[in-house]
Amino acid sequence: MNYRIALTALLTILTILSLLSCSQEDPAIETLTIASLGSDTLYTGREYHLSVTSTPRVESPRLSWSVSDASIASIQYGGVLKPLRKGELTVLVTSLQSGGKRVRASRHFTLISSGVYLRDRSITINPLETYTLPYRFLPEDYKPTEALSWSVADPSIASVDSEGRVRGLTDGETTVYVRLGNPLSGFFSEDSVAVTVRHHAAPTYTYTDGVLELTQKVPGLLPMVAKEMPYFSKIIVHGPINGSDLLFFSEQNARIDALDLSDTRIVSGGRTVLPKKRFFSDPEPTPVAVEDDILPSAFASGLTIKALTLPRGLKGLISFGLSFIYTSLTLPEGYEKIELGEFATEQLHLPKSLKHLYCDQPKLFVELTGGEDDLKISSVKDELVLPEGLEELRALLELSSPLTLPRSLKAVTLTGRFDDITFAGPSAITTLSSTFFIQHPNQDKGPLSTIQAQTLRLPEGLETLGARALAAGAYGYFISNQQIDLRTALNIKQLLLPSTLRSIGEAAFFSAQIQEPVTLPQRLRTIGSLAFYASSLPEITLPESLQHIDDQAFALCGSLETVRALGKTPPILGSMAFFRTTKQGRIERLIVPHGCKSAYVQAGYAPFFFDIVEAAH
Repeated sequence: MNYRIALTALLTILTILSLLSCSQEDPAIETLTIASLGSDTLYTGREYHLSVTSTPRVESPRLSWSVSDASIASIQYGGVLKPLRKGELTVLVTSLQSGGKRVRASRHFTLISSGVYLRDRSITINPLETYTLPYRFLPEDYKPTEALSWSVADPSIASVDSEGRVRGLTDGETTVYVRLGNPLSGFFSEDSVAVTVRHHAAPTYTYTDGVLELTQKVPGLLPMVAKEMPYFSKIIVHGPINGSDLLFFSEQNARIDALDLSDTRIVSGGRTVLPKKRFFSDPEPTPVAVEDDILPSAFASGLTIKALTLPRGLKGLISFGLSFIYTSLTLPEGYEKIELGEFATEQLHLPKSLKHLYCDQPKLFVELTGGEDDLKISSVKDELVLPEGLEELRALLELSSPLTLPRSLKAVTLTGRFDDITFAGPSAITTLSSTFFIQHPNQDKGPLSTIQAQTLRLPEGLETLGARALAAGAYGYFISNQQIDLRTALNIKQLLLPSTLRSIGEAAFFSAQIQEPVTLPQRLRTIGSLAFYASSLPEITLPESLQHIDDQAFALCGSLETVRALGKTPPILGSMAFFRTTKQGRIERLIVPHGCKSAYVQAGYAPFFFDIVEAAH
């Protein structure tokens, strides 16, 4: 009996110990965190399973969930969150532990409505005109299980059918709604568009052999006129155009060969042109509004019409980015300033009124030291005629024909590939700076600024060739790599300098490949350091007016055999002005005025020449 009592007592003690041990298996939670879902932006109509992490780690803690606003989201046992409508929401979780200690955590979410979105924010239609409202679903992978329902606030002004086709009935304003789901079902999506019905006289038009010529007093009527026409070899529009017309050009551009908008003016209003690209922080599409006299960039970059004539009087054409080939791109009269982005065309027609032309990426036109990898260049196949009256040219171009610069130019910056560049005559340009030609900063991309021409004739009126003015990219390449890449250098047969030139700056013709002798003009006074360094000059004539030849101005000119000096007073020499390597030896001869040999010897010229001879009387 005593044995049984003892055994019972022992079992009781073991049970108590076991229970005590089990109650201490899970340590007390100190911190609690709601785990990230990858994004704190959530869509309605979906379920999200929230989880928590704790410190110390507990496998299955007892939790209580709640939300800050039960009208926009619900949360169930286990952390199942259901967004109901868009808004800002905070989810709270509390651990329920023994001992009365509770630990809380929270996480903020932005709720975005899933479902249907209309592309247009507003439309204007005629009575009896029909327009189908485009729509989309968000998120992109959303697949609705219910049909859309359409309605109109005032059915006397407009009607809408089950496919979203709006029909104008009488003049007035109303709103058309599209709905997905049911507010009572826990999921509901709605969007709307403002509809204006306005009676206008029908536009006049002709359509012959694919050519549509349209005159509209009121913008936005083109889609109604042209929707039944099979194709367009050319569309000519007279009168104002708005977003509805621009949208038609974009959507139908595969059917349009040529578009002439020279007699149009862009006005605000009409339908949305194109939705802006959505970003993570802006999950809902934002329409592009059309403003007066501004061509939306979304329209310009999305157009694939071969021959385009732009509207008159645009004040907004900042970036006309085009990635396809035009047969022609025309700017009508009236433009004084225009900035084009990337484009490719066979013909570029410029107006006589143009004073400022920019065909470039502006960020490139500075003293670049490297790092620009995505250099895009525009091209013109046929001859590019720059109008007389053009005052400023900044161009990143590839040309297949010679380029003539008009006399009216006051500032020039060129980058690209050119076969021939000449000046039409005396110019207002007094200085050519280092930005006259710019080399791509990444030398691995290959040279862009090489000029290959029979003759380079610089204009009368030019007084100064600035530092590195015609060095292209050779100068910088040599400095960084300690070798000369002649692909980047000026490559011409004949160099003709203006009589007005007074100074040649540092490295102005650095490594220039010049095939024929060069005569420097009679007003020239100074030649800067490295001015003709490593150039291929066969012969050079120094004028009587020359006073200074700076350091290494003609150093390493391997082809230079004859130097003619016309001045009785020798120009002051800088260090190693005519220096050649030991392999090259010295220059063959220096020809000086009669009776001046000793003066040139005393001035330090002798070490650079095998022979100094005096010219005959």
